[in-house]
Amino acid sequence: MSVAALCVAAALSTATGDDGGAIVTPTGVSVRTHIEAGSRLVVSVVPASGVRLNGRLGVGFALRDGPAIWIGELPSVVTIEGDYFERPVLHALAFDPDRLEEASRLAIVFGACLPASGVCVLEEAEVTLERRGGAIVPTLALVEP
Repeated sequence: MSVAALCVAAALSTATGDDGGAIVTPTGVSVRTHIEAGSRLVVSVVPASGVRLNGRLGVGFALRDGPAIWIGELPSVVTIEGDYFERPVLHALAFDPDRLEEASRLAIVFGACLPASGVCVLEEAEVTLERRGGAIVPTLALVEP
């Protein structure tokens, strides 16, 4: 199986115990999250048929509030040289679970380009990481403009 097929399969896989669920934006982009190995948040951004993710704007990740649990620099942006991503975007962010004493919120921002007009709409989701019963649980929400 190719890397692209694996990314799509991972992005479209069914829920697991560490799954943060999925949201669908007004343009039809699906954002999904899950926790991997107890210390990585995996985010997939999958556009609906015909919708394209803007490659120059990219997919951005920024700390909203909460403890500094993230390993690596935030904000960060996944971009490409071309105008549009050719595949869904799958990105993992490492975090220190020992620092998660209170909820930590992370913004996910991207441009979704509509098929008919080519107009790109800035969309935003938010994932909240928190401990529940000893487990780290991600929760997704759509941020309205």
